[in-house]
Amino acid sequence: MGKRVQLWCVWAGPVFLVAYAIAFWGIAGFIPPPAPSSSAAHIAARYAEHRTGIRVGMLLGMIASFLIVPFFAIISVQIARAEQRWPILAVIQFGCALILEVYFVLCSMLWLAATYRPELDVATIRMLNDLGWLIFVMVFPGYVIQMLCIAVAAFTDRSPHPVFPRWVGWLCVWVALSGCGGGFAVFVKSGPLAWNGAVGFYIPLSVFAVWMSVMTYVLHTGISRATDLDAPVSAARVPAVPMTSAG
Repeated sequence: MGKRVQLWCVWAGPVFLVAYAIAFWGIAGFIPPPAPSSSAAHIAARYAEHRTGIRVGMLLGMIASFLIVPFFAIISVQIARAEQRWPILAVIQFGCALILEVYFVLCSMLWLAATYRPELDVATIRMLNDLGWLIFVMVFPGYVIQMLCIAVAAFTDRSPHPVFPRWVGWLCVWVALSGCGGGFAVFVKSGPLAWNGAVGFYIPLSVFAVWMSVMTYVLHTGISRATDLDAPVSAARVPAVPMTSAG
């Protein structure tokens, strides 16, 4: 795989991060999230007031979310390099990444459906809103497995120039633990564990943004170094072998 294609896949990550933030926060207005304790009438009024913004934001967010596919694909390629013969961790990581992408699309579609018919009953609108937010913060198991696959690859890579240093493995463990906070959202409707709370939403989201920024740097540096090391020696630098005439 050419260096240029690999680096395009790396930069798909930060482009996704910026584009999704603009769509999710700036256009749809989903930060801060609607409180789980809000009445059905309040949720319906919010969707009615921001109908166009939610539609445009979620449409753009759904499109932007597909950029995580090449980003996680290049991570799997680098994991496979560390595993060499049997790239089991690489396959597991990318499989979970595809599931994560499906959840991004599903959340966007649920929120879009809540805006589709103005005559919808307020209870139905709140149900669609609830489904979207619960999926958004609670589908952490696959995300955790992704992080642990990268961590194991970092811990077990014995090559002279690993793409993922050991400290990246510990970072991924921390990201995996922070991502579990959303699992409590179904039990509460207010406080730090709710889908609009610090543990349920803000900490996992902030940690993911930091992780993606760090991984962009690590991948860019590692791929650049690896391709330089693997580059063939120029013919101009190969010493000439003297030719001897026969007889």
